[in-house]
Amino acid sequence: MLLVADIGNSQTVFGLYSDETLVEQWRLHTDHQRLPDEWGATLLTLMSSAGLVREVVDHAAIASVVPPVTPALTVALERHLRCDVWVVTACDIPSIRLDVDEPLAVGIDRLVNVFSARQLARGPLIVVDFGTATTFDVLSADDAFLGGAIAPGPGIAAEALFSRAALLPRISLAAPPRAIGRTTVTNMQSGLVLGYAALVEGLVTRMLAELGQRATVFATGGWAETLAPLCNGIDRVEPTLTLQGLRTLWERCKGRRS
Repeated sequence: MLLVADIGNSQTVFGLYSDETLVEQWRLHTDHQRLPDEWGATLLTLMSSAGLVREVVDHAAIASVVPPVTPALTVALERHLRCDVWVVTACDIPSIRLDVDEPLAVGIDRLVNVFSARQLARGPLIVVDFGTATTFDVLSADDAFLGGAIAPGPGIAAEALFSRAALLPRISLAAPPRAIGRTTVTNMQSGLVLGYAALVEGLVTRMLAELGQRATVFATGGWAETLAPLCNGIDRVEPTLTLQGLRTLWERCKGRRS
């Protein structure tokens, strides 16, 4: 089996694939101080709880936007799961041309996302990734990555509001029944949830206008299933888009690497 890992700023998401089937998925807090043995012990415990032994994992593929965590997880996988580990870089993304001013600064997760979306639809594409940050990534009809936008994620926005306003309570990020809130909680839900949906709709509308043509709009990330249904213009919700992309990249590159 293939274990894929998407190391994000807040969470690290693991997916275990048997061929094209996602067998298990786990989310862990991305702890910069977690030692290799701690990563390994946690993964082995999760696998054991799913009735899996470490021998089922043959290979691992990692996409990381948190460089300090990457070496510790790599060592953990090699030492505790005894598998070979591939850390994906921009050079490993086939067919995607970087048409931006700072190509070396583009996060690998964004490139994996547009690559993965490209396997599901023809360009142009827009991928909205609802994570710690919400990223908007644009792929042209001829597979050029054109850039996009980065906004604070809904979790960051909510935390900022809670921490800066003493009288506002912590609330669940759920859609209120209407935009005009009647209580403090529904006021906050309107601003945080419906306001966030409006942000996404507005940026997607502007990007489509700049492209000058229709594009398939994907939503992915931890908040996608909560927020995407509230956003007009989202065509497809693919919560595991990054994991799918890592699996496909491994399938395309494993022969060369072997």
